[in-house]
Amino acid sequence: MSGISSATSGLEQAQLAHQVAVKVAGKAMDAARAQGDAAISLLEAAAEVQEQALSGLEPGKGQVLDVTA
Repeated sequence: MSGISSATSGLEQAQLAHQVAVKVAGKAMDAARAQGDAAISLLEAAAEVQEQALSGLEPGKGQVLDVTA
């Protein structure tokens, strides 16, 4: 019987390790998704600021920088 109980205990430990690994992977995926959403929000905000900055300019002004030395 010792062999059967040992095998059962090993199987239970493997199942628990698998459940923990799945939970950890899920948390990592949630964190990555949150970071992606934050990056998208940042890009959208930057585009909005750029659009507002250019809307007050005369047509053709402020879009090109010409530098001579």
